[in-house]
Parts: sequence; structure tokens; C-alpha cells
Amino acid sequence: MSIFDTYVEMLAEEMLSLEEFLKNLKAGNYGYFSEDDIRGFRLILERNVSESAQAKGAELGLLEDEVYRVVEEKILEIRDTFERVFGWL
Repeated sequence: MSIFDTYVEMLAEEMLSLEEFLKNLKAGNYGYFSEDDIRGFRLILERNVSESAQAKGAELGLLEDEVYRVVEEKILEIRDTFERVFGWL
């Protein structure tokens, strides 16, 4: 199972925050994943945030600048969380 699939499952079952999920991931609670796997997971999260925000922004009629600002904030939050837990991006 991929990290993303595990994250979705844990989110549905336990409502874990991203930070708690990453701490469990780092502790090996979901099996072994390489740094490349973990970085790939971060990129998937960032892409999903961007795609979701753009779709929701279009649905709500938000200006492109506003959507970009929200996406940028969320991606920075994701990166900060990864850096806090792993010490790298």
C-alpha cells in the first residue's frame, strides 16, 4: 500500500492530523518507506491541495490571485510539517 493510501485510510479511521500521521510514519508504524517515497507523498499532497483549491475556487468564483494565495499557504503548511517531523523536505 502506498503512503498516500495509508494516509487516506488513517484519516478516515482515526482523523489523524498530518503531523501525527508523519510521526507514526517516521516511527515505522506503517512499514518501511524510503526518503524518496516520503518526498513523493509530500508532492502528491501539494498537487492535491492545488487541484482542489483551483476546482473549489472556480466553483465559488474566486479570483485567481486569491486561489493562488490559499494554495501557497497550504503548501507552506505541508512543507513546514514535513520539516518539523523529518528535518528535511
